[in-house]
Amino acid sequence: MVRQEPDEAERVDGGPATEPLGEELPSWQRRSVERSLEGARTRARQRSDRFVNAALEFILEEGSVDFTIQDVVDRSGMSVRTFYSFFDGKDSLLLAIYETILRKTAVPILRELCDKETEPVLRLRALLSGLTERTATTNPTYRALSVFHLRLAESRSRDLAHALNPLRGFIVELLSEVEAAGKLRGDLDITAQAELLLELLLANAHTSILSGVRRAGPEDMWAFCSAAVLRTTS
Repeated sequence: MVRQEPDEAERVDGGPATEPLGEELPSWQRRSVERSLEGARTRARQRSDRFVNAALEFILEEGSVDFTIQDVVDRSGMSVRTFYSFFDGKDSLLLAIYETILRKTAVPILRELCDKETEPVLRLRALLSGLTERTATTNPTYRALSVFHLRLAESRSRDLAHALNPLRGFIVELLSEVEAAGKLRGDLDITAQAELLLELLLANAHTSILSGVRRAGPEDMWAFCSAAVLRTTS
């Protein structure tokens, strides 16, 4: 009987195909194994990216998030077996899509917008206004983010919280700049302020995107949030 070799993904995860890179190995052998493992990791990332990109293409082209795993598999040109070597189901794929859009598209756009300002308070205002304005559109990508967020909040809340770290961290960064300028209220921890701002912005975005009705525009959002986080002048 021919022994079936384990998948590359199993090798990367530290399965039977790998050996500990102990000090007892010659240096040249350790380097060779490390290069081999890095190559396997790169190929694994490329394969998983194909599924994520296929799903993103489906969202942009069809304007819908009602795709199936088989839709994504067919579009990627890969197999169902390969799909399940990277994802445990549709929610895992949705999480990957959500984090990819947030890290590679949404947060860089918002950061570029804020970088047009130099004054800390205006940089914070640019973030709040920019996020409010962009989520008032019918862009299928933003709608997908909103749908995914609400689904993942129920099924994978811890993973969702981790996926939001780039946006959460950027808010903390901006609040820290305002604090350094002496303009942030001092009776509430920055992390707590950032979390409250994040929750408010996301709730407003979901309402606007899914209902098509914008109840709070950029000026309203800034008026409310600035009164909540900025130091009052006597």
